[in-house]
Amino acid sequence: MEKQLKVTDKSEFLKFLDATSKISDSVILEVDKEKVTSLVSSIDNTLILYSEYNTASELEDTLNIPDVKKLYRVLDTVEGTGIDLHINANNIEYRGSDIKFKYHLFEEGFLAKPSINLDKINQFTYDLEFTLDKSTLQQIFKGSTFTSETNKIYFYTENGKLMAELTDRSRHNTDNFTLCIGDAKFDLEPTPVNFDNIRLLSIINDSFNVKINTEYGVVVFDIMQDNIKLKYIISALTQ
Repeated sequence: MEKQLKVTDKSEFLKFLDATSKISDSVILEVDKEKVTSLVSSIDNTLILYSEYNTASELEDTLNIPDVKKLYRVLDTVEGTGIDLHINANNIEYRGSDIKFKYHLFEEGFLAKPSINLDKINQFTYDLEFTLDKSTLQQIFKGSTFTSETNKIYFYTENGKLMAELTDRSRHNTDNFTLCIGDAKFDLEPTPVNFDNIRLLSIINDSFNVKINTEYGVVVFDIMQDNIKLKYIISALTQ
C-alpha cells in the first residue's frame, strides 16, 4: 500500500515549514499517524525550535528535508486547501490534475537532530511567566532601529512593571531603548538574550507565552494556533 501524508490545511503546514526555515535550511521531519514534528537549532545552538503540526497520515516515517524553503515554495504553487503527498523511497511526490512534482530527500542519517533533552526542558520549574503580544513585539522591533549597535535585549522588573530594554550593559555609552511590556507580580533581575534570536520568532498568532528559568538561564517562547505548536528555547546571555 502506498503511503501518504495528508495535509488537511496547506496554509497551516506552510506556516509550520516557514517557522522552521527561519532557523535551519535543512530539517528532519518526524511523521506519525497524528502529527509532524521537527527539532532544529541555530548555528550557535543558542536558539532551539520544537515545532509540531497536527494532521492525520498513513505512515510513521522520518523525512530528511534538504531545503525547507524549496519545499515551501513548491507546495505554495498548489491550489486548494488540502494536499495529499505521496511518500516514496527517496522523494515526496504530488500528483495534481494541473501540477505535479517530485521533491527528493536526503538519505537516512545524513542529517542530525540537535542534542537536547526536550522532556527535561518541559519539566523545568519556571520562575515566572508572562504574555508577549504581537503589537508589543513590533514596538520592540521599531525600537531596535535606534539601538542598532547592540544585539541584546534585557527582561527585568521595576516598580511592579515588566520591562524590555535594548542595550548592552557590558559596554559604556551604549544607547538604550526601554519599553514597559506589562504589570509584574514577580521580581526579575535583568536577564539578557540575543536579540537576533528574537527576530527569528514566527508570529502566527497574537501572542507568545513566555517562561523564564533563572537557574539554567533558559527563556521559552510558546505559541499555539489551531493545529500548530511552536516552542522556542533560548539560552540567556551573560551581562
